[in-house]
Amino acid sequence: MIQGMTGLRSTDPQQLGPYRLHGVLGSGRMGTVYLGRGAPRRGARKQLVAVRTLRRELLRDRPLRARLRQEMQTVEMGVRSAYVADAAGCELDSDRPWIAAAFVPGVSLEALVALYGPLHEGAVRALGGALARALTALHAVQVSHRDLGAHNVLLTMDTPRVVDYGLALGRMSGSGSDEQADDVFDLAATLVFASSGHRPFAGNMLPMAREDPDLTGVPDGLCPALFACLHKTPESRPSPKVLAHALDLSESAEQPAGQWLPEPYVLEIEAMTEAARRLTSRRLFGR
Repeated sequence: MIQGMTGLRSTDPQQLGPYRLHGVLGSGRMGTVYLGRGAPRRGARKQLVAVRTLRRELLRDRPLRARLRQEMQTVEMGVRSAYVADAAGCELDSDRPWIAAAFVPGVSLEALVALYGPLHEGAVRALGGALARALTALHAVQVSHRDLGAHNVLLTMDTPRVVDYGLALGRMSGSGSDEQADDVFDLAATLVFASSGHRPFAGNMLPMAREDPDLTGVPDGLCPALFACLHKTPESRPSPKVLAHALDLSESAEQPAGQWLPEPYVLEIEAMTEAARRLTSRRLFGR
């Protein structure tokens, strides 16, 4: 079993912005992620959210804070995708900065592959279709993910969801088109991991000058599309919209993920959902 969420500790805040906190979802180099509940603005319906605190030293740069705030507002107002966790506000200038998104009752692709092994080709195609459509929705409003990976893909009983878009705070920003092409590269690297259990480049997500991606273990039917996405020249990589059709022509991503995920994955997702119900003493509804 994957270690799930826990209750609040004595050192944890009870509230961040409009959100009352109920538990700890995880922690990492950027900060702690809490399970919260509240309304993002006056008059809005209360909802469950994942509230991520951000270390203040990561946000010293004022233009960076402005960029992140603008992108979160853009996603909140302009992106309605079943494959992207809805933005739910942020506060970046306080002593304890935070950013919130709709809570996704699922488990990371990274944890599930590490514990139960890679997915079969049909599941990877559905997953790839979902992730490509998530990027299509983000890129349509000129927002790049910048850190798409198995750790930022949550598998649920309905659809995979992309989380933590725009939060690669230490990553150098290029042009919008280059960043979007890098997102496609990251998507392909994620699918290599999902289908084989290893990364396409040893020890590094980025290719060396003469290094070709290692697609050992990746089903043959997936290799042409993934090779194209991992091309060293950004301009040669396909768009997310083209990739969605190439990987998932039958639109399997629109079917409930519980129908195409392996049973051990499904059991872990159900356990995570039940843990959230216990922490909040409320039933979790869909989107």
